Amino acid sequence: MKKIFWNSIIILNFYLILYFWFSNSHYLITGINPGSFLIALGRLAGLLSEFLILIQLLLISRFSFVEKEYGFDKLADLHRKIGLFLGIFLISHPLLLTFGYAKLNNINFAKQFITFQTGWSGVFTATVAFLIIVITAFISTKAIRNKIKYEVWYFAHLPLYIAVAIAFGHQVNTGDMSQGGAIFYWYLINLVAVGTLVAFRFIKPAYSFFKHSFVIEKIVKENDNVYSIYIAGKKMEQYKFASGQYATLIFLQKNMWFHHPFSFSDSHNGENLRFTVKSSGDFTSKIENLKKGTRVWIDGPLGTFTLEKSINKKYLFIAGGIGITPILSIMKSIEDKKSAILLYSNKRKEEIIFQKEIAESGIETYYFNTDPGVGNRINDQKIAKFCSDYKDRDIYLCGPIQMTSSLMQSIKNNGVSSEQIHFEKFNY
Repeated sequence: MKKIFWNSIIILNFYLILYFWFSNSHYLITGINPGSFLIALGRLAGLLSEFLILIQLLLISRFSFVEKEYGFDKLADLHRKIGLFLGIFLISHPLLLTFGYAKLNNINFAKQFITFQTGWSGVFTATVAFLIIVITAFISTKAIRNKIKYEVWYFAHLPLYIAVAIAFGHQVNTGDMSQGGAIFYWYLINLVAVGTLVAFRFIKPAYSFFKHSFVIEKIVKENDNVYSIYIAGKKMEQYKFASGQYATLIFLQKNMWFHHPFSFSDSHNGENLRFTVKSSGDFTSKIENLKKGTRVWIDGPLGTFTLEKSINKKYLFIAGGIGITPILSIMKSIEDKKSAILLYSNKRKEEIIFQKEIAESGIETYYFNTDPGVGNRINDQKIAKFCSDYKDRDIYLCGPIQMTSSLMQSIKNNGVSSEQIHFEKFNY
């Protein structure tokens, strides 16, 4: 029902934009020259570009009502898909306008482009905004994204806020939204989108930061390359989260000012928070250098990888490596321990973490690197062997992307509905 509501809001705004564009675009209404038609389409492309940018801002705003409904991974996928349409409209906007005015003024494309840059107020800054967005989009393509560190990707997106401000000023001063009721509407939707972003990405975590005064309580080494970070503070019983959720953390220590998502690896206890991190060669390799007492900025809780999304009262948990962290948090919150089974896979026995806590949870567990003859890879045959009624359970998957994606597909092929399968990835 909530999805229908949000979809309706987007469709309504799309039609409002078309209405204001058609009403105010005298190039479309009075123009008989083909150039006028191109100009009108170019202006529409600009409006739709800004509209899609506002949607993108909402998708990354951590707006809890949307985030809880769709989840981080689905929003991230939608963010990338919208980016494709944004790219089309964004490139079409200057091309159509330049071709249109060139035809209207009887000059060539290059001369018209230079005239825009040197003689039209606000066009040069709009071009700068265009370049910022294009460069950011290029960095976000899968081929580039997979080759750069998360920190580089994250900081490369910050200039987008400048681009959005420039684009807004450009449109309210010169575009089809610069007059009548259209300008009030344009101010309203921009204010809502930017206001939501500021409220949930900055004001909300800032309030939590000052209320709880989060600091690192201790760092515990779980194995050769996995560390647990315990975070304490004031009024910790009031900091609520659901088992299975995650938060993004910034450690306010020199050379550690990076923004990273980590799952809660323990259930709510009212005393401290625990995040367990595996060193993977980038920022995470510096975790062991964190100092006790370092203040922490926490943006969260976030995510839908929780029992709230389950449709059954029986569970199958499948974890690979560090993927045990959110699953352990969920396991500890289950009242009927006999209702769950855990399948936990690691490459080597030495990589197992939280074995004592898993045993104390009372949940039936199978380790796929230590049991004789079992092997370390989980597949649908082994799932059926160790959990014969898995089709009647909610299945929670967390681990390496290749492992979870493969298992999810095979489980679906065996007749398990998508509503029973829970999976949330942090890829950017």
